[in-house]
Amino acid sequence: MGKKRGENDVATIETTPPRTPYRPLAWVAVAAGLGIALDHALHSRLEASLFGMWWVGAAAALVCAEYAGRRRRDSLAAAALLLAVGGAGAAWHHRCWNEFPWGDLGRFALEESRPTCVSGVLAERVKISPPADRSPLRALPAQTISETTLEVEQIRDGARWRTAGGLTRLRVAGELRGVALGDRVVVFAQLAKPLPPLNPGEYDWQAHERRFRRNSELYCDHVRCVTVTSAAPALESESLLAGLRGWCERQLTANVSARDAPLVLATLLGDQERLSDSTKDAFLDTGAIHLLVVSGAHVALLAGIVWWIVQGTPLGNGARLAVMLLTVGVYALIVGLQPSVTRATILTVMTAVALLTGRAPTMGNILGLATLAVFALNPCELFSSGTQFSFLAVAVLFLLSRWNWRGEPRDPLQRMMIAYHSWPQRILRRTGQALLAMTVASLVVGAAMAPLVAYHFHVVTPASILLTPLAGPLIAVALAAGLGVVTIGWLLPPVGVGLGWLCDTSLHLTELLVQFAAEVPGSFYYTPGFPGWWLLACYGFAGLWAALPRWRPGWHWQACAALMWLALGYPSIGFGRVAPETLRATFLAMGHGTCTVLELPSGQVVLYDAGRLGSPYTATKSISAFLWSRGIGRIDAVVLSHADIDHYNALPGLLERFPIDVVYVSPMMFDPVATGGDLTAPNYLRDCLTAAGIPMREIWMGDRLRTGDPGVTIEVHHPPREGLFARVNANSLLLAVEYGGRRLILPSDLESPGIERVIADPPLDCDILLAPHHGSPLSDPPGFAAWCTPEWVVFSGGDRDRTMLSQHSYQRTGARVRHTATSGAITFAVEQRVRVQSATFRTK
Repeated sequence: MGKKRGENDVATIETTPPRTPYRPLAWVAVAAGLGIALDHALHSRLEASLFGMWWVGAAAALVCAEYAGRRRRDSLAAAALLLAVGGAGAAWHHRCWNEFPWGDLGRFALEESRPTCVSGVLAERVKISPPADRSPLRALPAQTISETTLEVEQIRDGARWRTAGGLTRLRVAGELRGVALGDRVVVFAQLAKPLPPLNPGEYDWQAHERRFRRNSELYCDHVRCVTVTSAAPALESESLLAGLRGWCERQLTANVSARDAPLVLATLLGDQERLSDSTKDAFLDTGAIHLLVVSGAHVALLAGIVWWIVQGTPLGNGARLAVMLLTVGVYALIVGLQPSVTRATILTVMTAVALLTGRAPTMGNILGLATLAVFALNPCELFSSGTQFSFLAVAVLFLLSRWNWRGEPRDPLQRMMIAYHSWPQRILRRTGQALLAMTVASLVVGAAMAPLVAYHFHVVTPASILLTPLAGPLIAVALAAGLGVVTIGWLLPPVGVGLGWLCDTSLHLTELLVQFAAEVPGSFYYTPGFPGWWLLACYGFAGLWAALPRWRPGWHWQACAALMWLALGYPSIGFGRVAPETLRATFLAMGHGTCTVLELPSGQVVLYDAGRLGSPYTATKSISAFLWSRGIGRIDAVVLSHADIDHYNALPGLLERFPIDVVYVSPMMFDPVATGGDLTAPNYLRDCLTAAGIPMREIWMGDRLRTGDPGVTIEVHHPPREGLFARVNANSLLLAVEYGGRRLILPSDLESPGIERVIADPPLDCDILLAPHHGSPLSDPPGFAAWCTPEWVVFSGGDRDRTMLSQHSYQRTGARVRHTATSGAITFAVEQRVRVQSATFRTK
């Protein structure tokens, strides 16, 4: 029997795979990004100039594209054209990353700071950061810091000026007032290169500065070291924008409370430096940091608010779009063309242009154009976490936009019944639909970004799923009220006060909501994160899945592949961390401080001291970064040698990031006699440990720590149970760690009379020694070297020059010396085959 008419057509429609959308700009952006990434990877390994090679390759690819096009080989021509774009992107990145003017100030800078005098023009507004939050664990007082970027013109060479150039970061202790963007200044400061990371896993601030073409930094210890020689011309565009921004700041601060003014300026104008550390940490930990910073969401909200306002005016559609685009453009210039702002501005402008011309906006092409614009401004933004977050979130939202979130019933009768609902019912229905859509979007975006957030910040934030739909409307109200303050508030002061109160209240409620979420157990937790190779493959395949719908397998195959990839990723965290039958000892570079990480063959982790002189937050970040880089998510024991802050002030921060089983202290840790009577910091530490439920146990001479490795011995050689009637340093815990016939001695800040007490005992030969008291001459280097005869000596400190005499004392006994100030983290691997291997994180 014959088939009915239309059956073949229906079968064809159902079995035909979906057509791949035509998004040429998206593929061009991907090709440019791959070229940028390839140049970055090759240059870091080859350290050779690849600029010519990339341009020749791009030109050859263009020739091939032209030849293939003439032969009507369209696929081959498209592939060759994408290769040409990739080569051009690689060449552009190579130029931005490596090509600097001959007189760039970075050529005069060394890692060790030295005094200098330079003149130049301020290329950025001055950002003033308040002192860090007070803490009893901070040994040195925090201070206000002013920061800006200086475009260098000259450098002082004796009695004459030499031509120089380039950009440099200028940091000044105190509030630098009376200077503005475009002012020409003379600066007396300390000149140095930005330091590279000294420990594995730390953020590379040197690379961060280089992305913005800054290869040096200047530090002034007083605001009087900066003198304005000539003010910026008033009619320059930069000065006009700076003046407009300053006027907006004054309008906002005049109409909001002093308590919430920093939060208002941070949210609306991007002045994050004004916020306290506790506020920034709460937003970051809960994943709500995108609500705090000026992001693409702010630009989109502003565009929607302006468009809604102009709907009530007699203007035509073209004039309304012009007003909206003008407002968005001015706002983007005021807050600065950050990648997220640039991306959102281009998306808004191109969508408006498409609507004006009667075309349906293709989001893939518009997003590709925004990506190319960001690469054109600065190709190094590809490696910025903020840029990655911004574009990934928009791409996920673009895919999610195809979902019909309204959930309207298909039955016409039901739709008619809904149309006859009362207006409160309709409002409740629309509100519920909007909250559902925002929650689903927040869930999907959060799940998609979770691996990337964990990789960069080592935190997973389930709280962000609910915070975004709850706090998003508050941010929209604050943005609308802030727009009203700067537009009509100055004309009608009472209206400005009311709008300021509304903006203030909305953001204050947002902050309270975020802080409440941060205190809820399980709202966030820390993790080592997935390895980089897993992340690249994950997002690479996800991108191909989104771009090539006709190649997608069935949904069950997709689900199985995703689960298998997750199952592969979790065991890979920390895989191969400790080689079999090997003890790893890593001396971290903590500045003036100490932290030794012992990784036992069984996988147990023991920390000997954890602190530095200065910010406890910085110390916590350095130690946490190293542990996460090693795939470590748990600390089995912490040994605190004595009650000096630079040896334990990172511990409260580590308690928040890692489970810790036990903390060992000396009997004099909380003794008022041994600590000189000041127990403020030790008591604060004890309160933190008690609140976290971490047991504290006292150890003294003759004790031995129990480990999971029978071949590892950790024995205490000092102090005695009753202690010594002397300074706290003299009662430092001295540990001797033995494995495979090798010995490691950790004496912390041991000095007289404790050191005489130790060397009075029979000699204790060792292979690896942590120099007592950071290499201080008070630690009797000749006597201690003769007593333990080390093969390797590690100096943990921030200044190598101050330990030169001690280094010579140990070198005379045949020891090889390493200093964390120059070598960074220093690792020793003690193998069961009685062999010691050493490695440093960096070379000078």
